[in-house]
Amino acid sequence: MFESAFCKVTYDADKNAVLCQWKRFCKGDEYRDPLRYGLELIQQYHPTLWVTDTTHGFESEADDTRWLVEEFLPQTVGSSIENIIFIMRDESPLRDEIEGQAKALREYFDVKIAESLEGKG
Repeated sequence: MFESAFCKVTYDADKNAVLCQWKRFCKGDEYRDPLRYGLELIQQYHPTLWVTDTTHGFESEADDTRWLVEEFLPQTVGSSIENIIFIMRDESPLRDEIEGQAKALREYFDVKIAESLEGKG
């Protein structure tokens, strides 16, 4: 498990999933280290589901978004991950950003946006 003041990342064997729960705004390595740990979990457990909980999320910095597309995404596309779920409140200020990411990710994965993980994945 990875846990910082900004994010918690775990592997859930019952769901065969990496769970990434954002807690508050961060950038740089504070943003990237949890995702790097998630990649390690993918290599170790070969999950088919990645869940990102944005309930307490935030807009990403431009440099981190670029890193996500150029570094993180290519490693995820070539992995065991088949499905991605974004957990987001209905009234989230991140709706446009998350829907944009979901649209782009649908080229590679089955992507859903939900208000909770219960009954999903």
